[in-house]
Amino acid sequence: MENSGVAALIAAAILVGVGMQAWVSWLDHKRRTQALDVIKAALEAGREPPQQLYDQLEPEPYASLGLSRRPWGEALMFATLAIGFWIAFGVAEASDERDRFMLVAAVMSAAALGCAALAIFRPGQRKSDDRS
Repeated sequence: MENSGVAALIAAAILVGVGMQAWVSWLDHKRRTQALDVIKAALEAGREPPQQLYDQLEPEPYASLGLSRRPWGEALMFATLAIGFWIAFGVAEASDERDRFMLVAAVMSAAALGCAALAIFRPGQRKSDDRS
């Protein structure tokens, strides 16, 4: 495979990762917009909106429990990039370029595994809300 094919493969991997993160951000935006619409309708009707609606507007979804959000999106993006660089490593001819692809692929793989571990195990955070 020539250099333009490898570059296209890497660009495609990056675009997939960025596209998935954009999708997650758009879904979060839609969720917050709908919560604001419901709060507005409740206030116009003279009722107090439930606290759960206000909780959806917090910057971090788990902030009210003392938890941060799980980095699944980051793990998926790094994994996608790692796959792209591993493929580029596999199809590259033996040279310094091949070693560079392997280095970047290994770093991206480590970052993906680290994010996945943080998402699964959530170190240093409470498992439940002890507040009353």
